[in-house]
Formats: sequence, C-alpha cells, structure tokens
Amino acid sequence: MFPGTIKRLVHLSQQTHLLNAGLVSSHNEHGYGVLEDEQGREVYFPHEAVGGRCGFDDLRRGEQVEFTLESGPYLRAAWVGVPAAAPLSGPVA
Repeated sequence: MFPGTIKRLVHLSQQTHLLNAGLVSSHNEHGYGVLEDEQGREVYFPHEAVGGRCGFDDLRRGEQVEFTLESGPYLRAAWVGVPAAAPLSGPVA
C-alpha cells in the first residue's frame, strides 16, 4: 500500500458535464476522486474503490489515505482507505 492525500472529490450528481477521458466508467453514477501520492503524481479513484471503515462520502480534501494501484495505462487506485489510527502512547486517563 502507498500513502497519499485526497486532492479532489467529484460527485457526478453535482457535475454539469462528464469527464470523457476513459477514467470514469459509464456505470459510475456516484463520483470519483483524485489523490496525490508521495511523488506528487495524481492518482484517480472511482467511488467504488473506497473501502475500509469509511465510504466515499466520508472522505475530505487533504485527508491522508492509503491506496493500492491497478495495473493499466493510467495511475488508477484499485483500493483507497483511511489508515487505522495509531495506538495512543503513554497512560490513558
């Protein structure tokens, strides 16, 4: 898994036009996002790639995420999720 940061979230119900770059499948009615990896590259992900304890609607711009890449011609995430919280150190009151 790779670390990344959410850069942009697009809900297709709020779009006036659709992206026609081959990244958004014709059956995607919810939306997609773009995250930035450690090298500064933009990685696309469809709403259905979001897994773990949160869903697409729970993500926020600037949030740290983990992702895996699909093999293909585009930088496209196969899975995106919010990392598990680090355990607290020290005594808990």
